[in-house]
Amino acid sequence: IFQNDKFVTYEQIEDNSCHVNSVTPTIILRLDDVRAYSILTKPIVDEVIGRNLPITLAVIPMDLEKDRGILNYLRQIKTNPLIEIAQHGKEHTESDINISEESLLHGYREIQSLIGVLPVTYIPPYNKISPDSKEKVSYYFNIISGKEGVIKEGDNIAEIGQTVGTYEYTTGEFVPIERIVSKCKESLDKTNLCVVTIHPQEYATDINSPLYLDKEKFERFKQTLDELQKVDAEFSRFNDVVTCS
Repeated sequence: IFQNDKFVTYEQIEDNSCHVNSVTPTIILRLDDVRAYSILTKPIVDEVIGRNLPITLAVIPMDLEKDRGILNYLRQIKTNPLIEIAQHGKEHTESDINISEESLLHGYREIQSLIGVLPVTYIPPYNKISPDSKEKVSYYFNIISGKEGVIKEGDNIAEIGQTVGTYEYTTGEFVPIERIVSKCKESLDKTNLCVVTIHPQEYATDINSPLYLDKEKFERFKQTLDELQKVDAEFSRFNDVVTCS
């Protein structure tokens, strides 16, 4: 159980209208699948914050209590103003698409009790969520990031969907860096926002058994950051670009 005296809360107001405030071109880095035994989370996050860039971590609550290593790391970095902790479903299975209020709240409370953070951003696994479950999410969160290309303001919750991922899971191949940058620029031109989704396992020697960092793949990750930093845009977290009142 979380015993540190530092509890992190992001601005959260109930019964509100949520607005997306991106007056300048803004890139959001979204690291999905931060979970128990995610050994590759630390090197990826350390690389990002080492460049003084913000990042939102989509944490899967399932089995978090079993991994002291990831818990200690998340507790250590949670107060860093470059870090936002978000919730990523509960178990990261197909069942999360139709997540019940009970499961949603169980994960919500796990993140609070184990890490000491009250999340305001919800990131549905696979970027998919049913309308009924989305309504449940809106009772507790101010921001949802899912379906590609969706940017929407609204009562209780704002939506800022994924723009591009760094890996294509249907083909088992990395998305070319030039394509990531071009899709990002295209979205920035249209909406002033670009959300780049990353997964720790993409940079493992074996994506299905992500225990060891692949140095060549990690160099690719660093090159991706290099190219994104050349884009005329600032970097932010989800909770920095949404205001609810």
